[in-house]
This record gives sequence, C-alpha cells and structure tokens, in this order.
Amino acid sequence: MKYRSLVRATQPAVEPVTLSEAKAHLRVDVSDDDSLISAIVKAAREFVEEYLDRSLVHTQWTLRTDAFPREFELPRPPMAQAGTTTATVVTYTLETQQTATLSTAEYRVDRAATPGVIRTTYAGTWPGHLYDENAVSVTWWGGYGADGTSVPAAIRSAILMMVSHLYEHRTAVAPSMAEVPLGVKALLDTHRWGSYR
Repeated sequence: MKYRSLVRATQPAVEPVTLSEAKAHLRVDVSDDDSLISAIVKAAREFVEEYLDRSLVHTQWTLRTDAFPREFELPRPPMAQAGTTTATVVTYTLETQQTATLSTAEYRVDRAATPGVIRTTYAGTWPGHLYDENAVSVTWWGGYGADGTSVPAAIRSAILMMVSHLYEHRTAVAPSMAEVPLGVKALLDTHRWGSYR
C-alpha cells in the first residue's frame, strides 16, 4: 500500500534503555555526562527504529492516503496490544469537504500481523469520500509497551552497543571505523521484517 505521509503523532514517553542502564554499560559512575549519554541513547533508538522500521516504545502514528486502499498496512510494528493504546481512528473527507470518523464497527484490526492491518468488515466496503490529497487518515499506536522492558533483548543490546560506540567515538570519521559496528547490525537483523527493505 502506498501512503502519502507517515507522521509520528507522539514521541515515546521513555527510552527503551534507561540512563542508569546506559551508564552501567559504559561503566560511568559520575553525572557529568548524563545529558550527553541521554542524547546518545535517543539517537541510538531513532537509528534502530529507522533501520528496523519498527516502534520500540509506545508511539502514536498517523498515516494519510488519498483514498481508501483495499486494506491498510500500518508501518512501524508491532501494533500496541493492550490498554488505551489499542485505539485506532480512521477519518476521511466527505464530498461536502467535512471530515467524518469511521465507526470501529465498520472495520477489523489485525494486531497480530506484521505490519498491523486494518480491513473492512466481512463483505463490507469502505465509505464514499472526496478523492483528494490526504483525504483518508489512520491513527494508531505501535511499540512493544509503555516502557523499555518489553523491547526484545537483542534490540536493547544493540542500542547499548551503539551508545558505547558513539560515546567512545565522538567524531564523524575515525581511522578504520565501520559505518555502524558489525555486531549492532547483526543483532538488529534478527528483528527485521517484510518487503519494506
């Protein structure tokens, strides 16, 4: 499914690796570099999310298309599985140029699929709407949980390895240094998915 835009509606409330975990990994026991280490953890998480095309900690996303597709494949899996973060909202522009919200009774959500999928009800059809740029939008939550504890161990380890690498090498280029340490990509590749890459 081709979409016009994908926007992160909310940032994760926490990082998948805490500052104290990162400092323990780095063997840093002073607070002088806390801000730097926190920034490196965030940068490592952002790299990992882009590389894997996944959400790690609960994050709300909005996808926009010009028309209803046969089904919506929702990037940045996994879809949130429990609690208030399971809400999905489908809106569309009517011919009158007003916006309407589709009733949740008119579509099915497959959270177990990677990526998550929204389909019409059995024998159902999508409503008529104005065919225009960004006329249809879907908002949902992705991520393994509200905190980093449910993120797979291989991904958390890869983040810690990146934090260590970036903390020790603070310049863009160093002699004989690979683009990203081999161990990081090897760990992350165990969690890549699908044909999006």
